[in-house]
Amino acid sequence: MNKIIAIACHKGGVGKTTTVLNLGFSLNRLGQKVMLIDGDPQGGIAIASNLKKRTTLGIINLLKNDARPEDVIIPTRDKTMSVVGIGAIEPEDVLFLEKEALRGNLGRTIQSIADGFDYILLDSPAGIGGIVTALLTASSGVIIPINCRSIVVKTIPGFLKLINRVRDKLNPSLRIEGMLINMFNENNRSETEVYNEVMKQFPQTVFFNTLIPFDENVERASIKAVPVGILPKAQNIARAYIDLATELKIREIQGNMGGVADEYAEGLF
Repeated sequence: MNKIIAIACHKGGVGKTTTVLNLGFSLNRLGQKVMLIDGDPQGGIAIASNLKKRTTLGIINLLKNDARPEDVIIPTRDKTMSVVGIGAIEPEDVLFLEKEALRGNLGRTIQSIADGFDYILLDSPAGIGGIVTALLTASSGVIIPINCRSIVVKTIPGFLKLINRVRDKLNPSLRIEGMLINMFNENNRSETEVYNEVMKQFPQTVFFNTLIPFDENVERASIKAVPVGILPKAQNIARAYIDLATELKIREIQGNMGGVADEYAEGLF
């Protein structure tokens, strides 16, 4: 059964697109078949992966019925990971996308192309609007990347309220996979102070144990439009994303360890 995970946060600049690209690449290297989907009208994943080299079609074209799934699901060279862009969006298309999100068509379209993949990672826009709500409604889980900035931490409760509202009214199976401390610079005193404070505010179990450090190789990879795991001199940061992918898998396994009722428990053969 596939798993759709929204990478979402109320604030911009926390590394949502970077997380989607590098977590997806790392899950793929762990043997999972992965699809990355642009849910942001700004088209971050298409830019981050250089998708426009292959196509300008995307989700918006599926919603307008002027493209087929095979036209927008673009596989990587080894055919084990695929990317779906948002498409070439004109200003008026943003309103169209919002309307399709509110009607439920955006979420249904994403779910309709998810078959055949183990993980589908959704790059979400910042904020708590209709598109984000639709992506959360279509997802089984959400990862919340945050950086250690005071304004980010102070507004986390508002985003958690949105998740709870979606869970209560639209998608009861939605779960928080974890909050991810991203781009952390341990040599920055103010970041360390915010980190210590945020760890006091929320239960430890809500955070991934893996912490993504600040690393200039992320910017180098962004310029080349590749995951950090492809850069030969970026192995430290690449290892952090492998650790995150591994931890995500472990959390998933632990979450499925409920077993069955005694009357249904039988031998292996």
